[in-house]
Amino acid sequence: MIRLYSSTTVVRNAGIFIKCISCTIIFMLIQVGTVFAQFDRDSIPRPEHPRPQFERGDWINLNGEWTSTFDFGKSGLERDFRISSGFNDKIIIPFCPESELSCVGFKDFISAMWYQRIISIPQDWEGKRVLLHFGGVDYKCTLFIDGDQVSQHWGGTSSFTFDISLYVKPGAEANLVLYVEDDLRGGTQPGGKQVDFYESRDVKYTRTTGIWQTVWLEAVANEGLERVQIVPDLDGERFIITPTFYSINRGNRLRITIKHGEAVIQTETVAAVNGIACIVPIANLRIWSLEDPFLYDVLLEVVDKDGKVLDVVNSYSGMRKNHVEGNRLYLNNKPIYLRFVLDQGFYPDGIWTAPSDEALKRDIELSMAAGFNGARLHQKVFEERFHYWADRLGYLTWAEASDWGADMKNPVTARNYLSEWEEIVVRDRNHPSIIAWTPFNETGWTLNDRDHDFLACRCQGTA
Repeated sequence: MIRLYSSTTVVRNAGIFIKCISCTIIFMLIQVGTVFAQFDRDSIPRPEHPRPQFERGDWINLNGEWTSTFDFGKSGLERDFRISSGFNDKIIIPFCPESELSCVGFKDFISAMWYQRIISIPQDWEGKRVLLHFGGVDYKCTLFIDGDQVSQHWGGTSSFTFDISLYVKPGAEANLVLYVEDDLRGGTQPGGKQVDFYESRDVKYTRTTGIWQTVWLEAVANEGLERVQIVPDLDGERFIITPTFYSINRGNRLRITIKHGEAVIQTETVAAVNGIACIVPIANLRIWSLEDPFLYDVLLEVVDKDGKVLDVVNSYSGMRKNHVEGNRLYLNNKPIYLRFVLDQGFYPDGIWTAPSDEALKRDIELSMAAGFNGARLHQKVFEERFHYWADRLGYLTWAEASDWGADMKNPVTARNYLSEWEEIVVRDRNHPSIIAWTPFNETGWTLNDRDHDFLACRCQGTA
């Protein structure tokens, strides 16, 4: 089905907000002959690394069968569910309980639920930080390990990490329990296009509760990298790379190697200091474009004063520039016309979660085959693997938050939303395929101008 409509979108680009009235084509790709994914309970669904722009070798995918139970009365804390060694029901992670791929398929509202599984920490992770990563949990979650509360997180679409080093021992097992609360109809949390009625209605569809993206463990050196920001400077023929470390030792150095396959293009070594940019010049640079989406491999190494490598992260980046002059958008200093599909990111069997990595890639390939050069990602934060394939295939996107359903006039709601938005932007800002950010969509009837401008300015500062 193809539908034409007009929308007002606030887009961040080149350090400014631009209000654009655009004619957007909603192109719903009907996947004729789609083979729905089937998973063996002993296999690991979605086994690929969930963060291809920040990948380490020491990691364990926790997808697969967990135990679970619903907690409609929210009485699980009183009943000591936090120390449960296993609930009666089973669920396949990373799929939400509303989906068929979770082997649950419960479609009514879920106010709260619990998850449980045993994790094993390798002996050779001794002396390292042990991190537990969640790609996405909707909406509020509380983590317990062996009955002890570790931490909490608010935000249904952003990825987050808990440092569980103090709660686990290398060479031993630990009991992981996660408590999730989700109040879609309360007005205090965004839901995007999740329907606030029992069944799908109008432009809203089946809800997502709890875990809906990959969960994984990772071992990191105590002085390892927490994140990096990679800014391509096309006009200056260089990358500007700004690191953040988990902790600082004045003798440590950060070694950055830009490669193409096995060929080393440039290496720079600087002091390992938070927030201090490293300039990496690139000779004979090759531009990332729709016609040639070339990506440089980026090797990041933390090295101590004796030359010992403490941390290794594999990343990548594309040399591209996008900016606005007047009312024209430019890509790599050339005007570009955006022929975009509106992608809502729902799957028949996985709801918000793609059944496979190949399905993410296939969505982009189908859109490109139909003549589109990108997508407005509508009312959903897409998983990182989607952006990876957009980077690889040469497919532009406008990234967008799922802000519908949240009463931004409520100070607590607005504060939680700003934290979630910051996590979204920090996670995905290095992808060359993302050329604009949309924190709010169609807010004219939900916010007055003062509140809108205040929140817009705060979101602009994040990006």
